[in-house]
Formats: sequence, C-alpha cells, structure tokens
Amino acid sequence: FYNINKVFFMIYKIEKLKQAEKEIADLQNSENALKVDFEIIETKGLEYVKRRYYRDGLFEIKTNDVRALFKFQENCIILIGLVYEKRSNKAPDYYIKLALNRLKEV
Repeated sequence: FYNINKVFFMIYKIEKLKQAEKEIADLQNSENALKVDFEIIETKGLEYVKRRYYRDGLFEIKTNDVRALFKFQENCIILIGLVYEKRSNKAPDYYIKLALNRLKEV
C-alpha cells in the first residue's frame, strides 16, 4: 500500500503463465497497449486501467484490441492466465473456461 495525499492505492506485480506469455508474443500490433497497462498496474495501481470482473475470481484487463484474463494471488500478485485479441463485445465462454482451467492448476 502506498499513501500519497491520504489516498491509498495498491501496487501489484504482474506474473504470466507460460501459455499467456506465448499468446502475448503471438500478438501482432496490440501487445504494446497491453504492456503499457501492465506497467501502469505495477507503478500506479490497478485502478488506472480498464478492468472487469467475470466470475469465480476471474478478472479481465481491457485494452482496445486485447483482453487479458487473470486472478489475484497472494502478496499483491496478478497472475495472467490467458491473453486474446478482442473480436466481439463479450468474452466467449470458451476463453473464460480456458482461463479458469489454466489458473486452477496453479
């Protein structure tokens, strides 16, 4: 926790599953926006990026073209389980189930 002008915010550390690292590497032009969001989370806090809660402890980081599905771990760690390019306004159930399965194994 950090206290600046009596406002508290949490800094998180981003960790990625190997599958998510590969998915990020496979992105064409959209990976930069995601890296910027990861840097913002690690330096300013999660409240400075677009995010959404799905279910069963699964959350999403949203950029214009990319989504990263994650869970919180101990010691202020965000574990990225799945990264995909956005093609519709709603995340397909396939991606949600895949992310939950990957993160359940950790």
